[in-house]
Amino acid sequence: MKAKIIAACEAFSLGKSDKALPHIADEAEWHIVGDHIIVGKAGIEDTCAEAAAEGNPNFKNIRTIEGKFHVVVEGHDLDADIHYCDIYTIEADTIHEITSYCLARHEAELDDAAE
Repeated sequence: MKAKIIAACEAFSLGKSDKALPHIADEAEWHIVGDHIIVGKAGIEDTCAEAAAEGNPNFKNIRTIEGKFHVVVEGHDLDADIHYCDIYTIEADTIHEITSYCLARHEAELDDAAE
């Protein structure tokens, strides 16, 4: 797998979609597990622009795993108890599918854990 594709996946997971969009296929799909599916590069770009308008996340990628046709990026938000895992499906050096898992503990759970 080319380094530029891995770097694009890592950038996307950090919320830096501008570095990843050139490597995303026009017909790509972004599956946000338990929420919804965004179809097409234009939809992904619009969703990322909306998120960027809300401010830059303080994400840190912890681990990147590279496979023959997949890149997996795990990380967390440095300001909140939110953890993510993004799975990228790569075909012909292009991102064709993104599957995002996100785990967030609610305030009540945090209060219970502190007791």
